[in-house]
Amino acid sequence: MITLDVQLTQRRKTPEGYLIVPARFARTGIQHYAAHELGVSGADPQRLIRVYRPPEEVFAAEAIASFDGRPITDEHPDEEVTAENWRAHAVGFARNPRREGEYLVADLTITDEATIEKIEAGKQELSGGYSAEYDWTPGWTPEGEAYEVKQIRIRGNHIATVAAGRAGSQCRVADRDIALPPPFGEHPMTKRRISVDGISLELEETEASAVEHLAAKLKTATEKVDALEEDLHAAQAPIKLDSGQALTKEQLVANIAELSKQLAALEAARAADEDPQQRDQAIEAMSRQIGDARRLVPGLVTDGKPCSAIRREVVSRLHPTYPAMIDTLLHGVRVADAAQTAVDLAFNVLASAPVTASAGLAAEAVNEALRRQIVKTSDADLDPRAAYIQQLTHATYGTSAP
Repeated sequence: MITLDVQLTQRRKTPEGYLIVPARFARTGIQHYAAHELGVSGADPQRLIRVYRPPEEVFAAEAIASFDGRPITDEHPDEEVTAENWRAHAVGFARNPRREGEYLVADLTITDEATIEKIEAGKQELSGGYSAEYDWTPGWTPEGEAYEVKQIRIRGNHIATVAAGRAGSQCRVADRDIALPPPFGEHPMTKRRISVDGISLELEETEASAVEHLAAKLKTATEKVDALEEDLHAAQAPIKLDSGQALTKEQLVANIAELSKQLAALEAARAADEDPQQRDQAIEAMSRQIGDARRLVPGLVTDGKPCSAIRREVVSRLHPTYPAMIDTLLHGVRVADAAQTAVDLAFNVLASAPVTASAGLAAEAVNEALRRQIVKTSDADLDPRAAYIQQLTHATYGTSAP
């Protein structure tokens, strides 16, 4: 219950007969409202709803300031007090609204004689009339009391003297006495049985709604955590390649870095300007090689074939003519299966030795051709381009060839 000043000595009258009195007219905490007062449909209109008025909303600067200068009314009118109807409802005004503990306090000036007489006769209770918004998210107060609704953005309209207040206020038509069995504050609330995590609970309607709301939020949070754990497990799992080899993510990253490094080196080599002399040597060696192939095997088609394939085809075509010499050079291996280096040596011998129509290759000519070949023991000191050119040159005549 909120009343006018507890100590009557705090009241005073002006020479004009106005009554000035400090008064508590609103407080924080939980108040009970009937469902129909909050416009709740689909429920028992007399079901009590626990409404929480948090300190941060009641004592917000805008909320307190909104009661300054507001009219005093005798009971709550059926409408909002405005400039159009003020004369019909106002019996005074409020000044200096402020916080005192858990209460909103103001200095009331009652200017209506009939209302002053009612107050002096014992009509002590007050109620603030205001507009507010409602947050229907259930919860608990810091003191552990459950609620269904929370009031926010409170704005004052008037302060009413009432015959039966509930120590609180409501939007627009506030604190009218509702027909409920006494005592008002101890009205039994509907109970409901719910199940939470397999545990059956019988709770008051407000508490059940709050528990169900929090249980739903907990379920959603748990599902999100499970999904994150699955993503983390998948990210940490080894990655299986097509070859069947399993690599960790760190190993895969390291391999990619190494391949990127090698690719960058190749791109740099491609981007580098060609050495004109090396280019000319490579072209000359390739031209000689193709010319020798066509000379050794007239009508040989060389277009679109790599030089290594051309050399192997020449050796294969001439094998029936010079089987002993070619078998010796290939160490008895079939031309198709012989190493490319052995095939290249056989090609060089065929290209370097003079050919006669009757006798083929003379033994001395073969020895001379073999002597002129350069036996390459290591390519370690050659860069890739130089090694390629030397390979072409050796495959044709050797470096000492004209």
